[in-house]
Amino acid sequence: MPALVAKVLRRLGRMTAWVRDVKLRWGGLEHVDVVVFDPTNVDYMLPLCGGARTLVLDPASQVLHLNGRLLLDGISLLLRGTGPQIAYLSALLRQLHAAIVITFIDNSDLFYELARANHRHMRFLAIQNGARVDVVEKSPQEARRIFIPEFACFGEYEKDLYSGKGAQVGRFIPIGSLREAYFRRYWQQAAPVSGERYDHDLCVVAEASPGWNRMYPGSEDAIGNIAKYAVRLAREKGLKVVIAGKRDVTPGQVRAHIHQRDTEVDWYRKYIGDDVAITPRVRDQFTTYGLISRSRVSLALMSTTLSEAAGRGRRVLFCNFSGDRRWDFCVDGIWSLKEDSYEAFAERVMALLALSDEAWREKSAKMARYVMNNDDLNPTHVALEKIIAEAVAARA
Repeated sequence: MPALVAKVLRRLGRMTAWVRDVKLRWGGLEHVDVVVFDPTNVDYMLPLCGGARTLVLDPASQVLHLNGRLLLDGISLLLRGTGPQIAYLSALLRQLHAAIVITFIDNSDLFYELARANHRHMRFLAIQNGARVDVVEKSPQEARRIFIPEFACFGEYEKDLYSGKGAQVGRFIPIGSLREAYFRRYWQQAAPVSGERYDHDLCVVAEASPGWNRMYPGSEDAIGNIAKYAVRLAREKGLKVVIAGKRDVTPGQVRAHIHQRDTEVDWYRKYIGDDVAITPRVRDQFTTYGLISRSRVSLALMSTTLSEAAGRGRRVLFCNFSGDRRWDFCVDGIWSLKEDSYEAFAERVMALLALSDEAWREKSAKMARYVMNNDDLNPTHVALEKIIAEAVAARA
């Protein structure tokens, strides 16, 4: 009982602080065509909307827009059992009269709830942002809470995953990764690389995971060993190795401690010392993508960038040394390794290095298309622009 009382008091304290800081804006709202739900990566989202009237909705905003109609709609939803946040946001969306709501946070529980409450009033499109290991880990009961009317996903794998888990997805649109499409466009203009030019033999995609052992015992060593084995193999075979940092060093970014570059460097120092520097990530320069494209073989546990690279025809190796089969790559093959030993790692990497680009693409073509369905003839951003434009035109 004391724990329950403490929990209630903490919630009341947070609510009191929120009410104290909230700013009310009274008045009517202008109609919009598109609502971008959540400002995360909004610079990726806004170009998809073309000339449509667009509003970015931040669910964490402390500004409340109110008017008589919105209050009545919100109260009506509350009386039907809708929670306060969903009631307010639903009433807000309906007043905005948007044709479509889009988000890059495709695993947002709040987006699922909003879509469930409002999909008969407007379209809801989730654009896949990353590999959905979180869905793999869900029980069927948890997965049934997923509600996505339209899902622009990476490939056919998501169809199998979400359907198999019992998630409620109205329409799958397997059109690859938006971020990968933007990278390909950038790379063509900035630094095209032919198949004959490589700066590195091995690229380890950093996945520093401080504190993961508390949730997944042994997982930190499973990730750290990938870098440790790669550095050892490079030293023994005279190979060039690079580690692509995950933590963004773009100026002006606010980051939690675990997402800071110093934390990443310190974490990897336990496994590789100071033998290899970690190349910092600069988001707008697609640093990780570029390093992968300039490397003969790239390695990680489950990085989304590795799946994107496979779809680009690059040689990759997913190394799951954790023993947790939920983290296995979704397709078995030469690109997947589960045995946590240096000998097995070295043997597999050397076999991949011995392959020509042509031989690799022949072996991996079916897998690559299954997990990452990018198409240079119909780039992901172009396909999404058409979907959004069609939704707006249909509402007009």
